[in-house]
Amino acid sequence: MKRPMRPGALLLASLLALGGTVQADEKTEQALPTVKQIGELPPPPAHQWSDLTADLNDQRASGNGLVSAPALSKYLNTLYAQIKTAAGVADWPGAVYLSSDTTLNAHASAAGNIYLHMGLIRSADTEDEIFGVLAHEFAHIYLNHQAAYEAHQVASNATTGAKVALLGLFQKKLPGANPSWGAFDSLALVDGVVHDSLIPVWQREVEEQADMFAATLTLRERYSYPSGYKAFLERLAALEQREQGSDPFGGTTAAAAAPGAGRKTHATAREREEALTAKMLPLMPRPRPAARKAQWQAVVKEKETAELLAHFALLPEIAKLQAAGRPADALRMAQTAASGATAGDGTMLLVLQDAMKRTGASLDDQRAVLLRNRNWPERSWAAQYQAAALVTPEQQPFAKEFLQEQYAYFGETPRTWPDMVGFYFRNGDNFAQLALSLKCTTDARFRDACVYNAQTDAQRQQAANQAANRQQQMLNRWEQKLKDKLKLNQ
Repeated sequence: MKRPMRPGALLLASLLALGGTVQADEKTEQALPTVKQIGELPPPPAHQWSDLTADLNDQRASGNGLVSAPALSKYLNTLYAQIKTAAGVADWPGAVYLSSDTTLNAHASAAGNIYLHMGLIRSADTEDEIFGVLAHEFAHIYLNHQAAYEAHQVASNATTGAKVALLGLFQKKLPGANPSWGAFDSLALVDGVVHDSLIPVWQREVEEQADMFAATLTLRERYSYPSGYKAFLERLAALEQREQGSDPFGGTTAAAAAPGAGRKTHATAREREEALTAKMLPLMPRPRPAARKAQWQAVVKEKETAELLAHFALLPEIAKLQAAGRPADALRMAQTAASGATAGDGTMLLVLQDAMKRTGASLDDQRAVLLRNRNWPERSWAAQYQAAALVTPEQQPFAKEFLQEQYAYFGETPRTWPDMVGFYFRNGDNFAQLALSLKCTTDARFRDACVYNAQTDAQRQQAANQAANRQQQMLNRWEQKLKDKLKLNQ
């Protein structure tokens, strides 16, 4: 008969199991192809593509969703096809989509899709700049960075079972002995133990590789680097500097306090621009390629695209009017924003619904506005969820049926799980809430949000107080350790 495993052995075995997962991730990371110098690309590696439909559903449920702009999308996908051809992989899957996110950013997925944020579209001056950003994002796809990132995510989810197995031991050895320390508190603590080993350590190298990839295609296709990708990095650097200026600690304190602060992280946009420009200077052709400004201006001046951009430009103005206590003026501007080319856009309708609420509109009228998004080319989960939330108690059966219909439309994507858990919780559907809450534990991205949405306000306040107390206890312990080390108590 085998002897039962002791707690210490259990801890060791569990951590070794987690380490094995991490080592598998490291092998994936080490297998990534690299760009050794500007002007040369490695052969295209083998790819295992993520599901295109699942990827789109995830993005449509993120934030306010995607933006419908047929002419602009056609133009962007023409550029994307040019990039794929220049890289020798014209038949690869994926397309360019517009994210409603108003930040100066873009991102790619392991399905081959690229998502340009509306903030980036509104800020660009030339086709060269858009080409450079698309090429950079495509680099993450080509070089398998996104696939490696998803492997890390899968590893994070896979460790949940092992972490749960550790809870009993940690609750005995750590502050979990306190009756107010719940199971999810302990899970969060175990998360902290293994989290660093699951974070990709190659962020800085990844960005450098993608920058050199973008520079290579910029040269191949004779785009202007100074007016293109360099201009984007300079604009991004200026934004980072402004954001750092608004931080009283200049970002240093937060960075130092973060877990794994000594690990490699993203370089700043300024550092990236300076490093890339130094490499590009001896390679840029003479005469320099002229910036392709006319091509980009022709696209953004197309009637529907111009109206779309003009309406997105109204969003900060609407916010200013609300902040100034002018709700009626904000409502009029929101009505303009939710018209024409954006009459059914999720972002515009949510802004309009909020303005209507502030001016006393009925729930039925607010809901009717949001439902305009239901038949729009790009349906927004946020708009549909808000429409379901704007119901009276006697309409709850209809709201549940409607929201479950939307849940199915979005492919039951995990990004919708926290909202669905919250809806079931508020409406007393305990069985559905419990079933989906358990499902939530399988996805590390949304686990905490599902827990939060299944709590009352009192429970949330209690959890916040417990977290604050634990943080204070940790600070007190570190302070005492520092005093002991410096012998300040003597």
